[in-house]
Amino acid sequence: MNQKRVALIPLMLLLLPLVISGVTLEVHAQLPTRSIAVSVSSLAGIVQEVVGSEYSTEVLLKQEADPHSTDVDPEMIATAAEADLLVFTGHLRWEGELANLTSKPFITFHDIDALENYEDYGAEFSPMPGGGVQEDEDHDHEGNPHGFWLLPKNAIAIANATRWALTTLNTTMASEWDLNFAAFVDKMQELEDSIGSLNDIHSFSEMHAVVVSPAEAYVAETFGIICDAVLQVEQITISGPRLLEVQEAIRNGSINLIIGSDIAQVQAGGEFAYQLQADYGGILIWWKTVFFTESEYFWMMNYNLGALVSGLEGRSGVSRDNTINIGLVALSSILGILVTIESGLLILHARAE
Repeated sequence: MNQKRVALIPLMLLLLPLVISGVTLEVHAQLPTRSIAVSVSSLAGIVQEVVGSEYSTEVLLKQEADPHSTDVDPEMIATAAEADLLVFTGHLRWEGELANLTSKPFITFHDIDALENYEDYGAEFSPMPGGGVQEDEDHDHEGNPHGFWLLPKNAIAIANATRWALTTLNTTMASEWDLNFAAFVDKMQELEDSIGSLNDIHSFSEMHAVVVSPAEAYVAETFGIICDAVLQVEQITISGPRLLEVQEAIRNGSINLIIGSDIAQVQAGGEFAYQLQADYGGILIWWKTVFFTESEYFWMMNYNLGALVSGLEGRSGVSRDNTINIGLVALSSILGILVTIESGLLILHARAE
């Protein structure tokens, strides 16, 4: 079986550029003439699923910037002013300022002035890992606002809010957005089925974890993993007494997993994670929580599922020097592309009927 898996990787790597080139040609043939601006890159992969080829998705926040300490700049204003719709997280201070400066319609988690609110479509904050409480500074919502879109039901809510906001602004394309949204929901069901199948083998839903930062808790929740503690929330690191409790829990096996992400690796909490595993054991998993328009939500969550399974099987999805397991990336990419092609065919079939 392992030999077959190894043999498939070169084949996938050979086919991947051909598949991608075909997709690229199709995209170039239909240049978008309108745009939607999203506050952070992680929202782009969800929104683009709904808007289709008629719109481009522009990211307002530069990748290297800290979203919590960013100020509105002229480039942000110009990008937002050109967009038909603004898509916000709902817990970044500068989002409201940008909406006021541009007077553009926007959607967000909760705002009485928004065109649509995600919570009206079922989105909600989960509790902070370990029972900690954090209130949203602008809207007085308790829970974990960090990366809430990483939970599939919240991603669906954002996609749904996007669909209805666009329909309000332009009813002529409503049927296309309905089909795109339905295809996205189908992908989420396929993701859920994959999680269930692998959980039957590895029983990760019975495991407990400590996460480096709060965003990773939403990915853990997707897989049914219980998060008992978080090492770092923004600039605040875990207290000494709580860290001692976590160390003992890893040592005695009541915490099985130490989970970080691409962002957490460059934070102080990331160093905690490496040291915890070195000193006390546990399985260290590195996930992706930031993605771009080109790497859509379904692809990223499949990657994270693969990284989890690799870690449980004694393999590593991402090493400390950020060297990525090429086979895992290729497999995740091909899965995402195949589902995208299948969704496109279903949409064309539905239109033909």
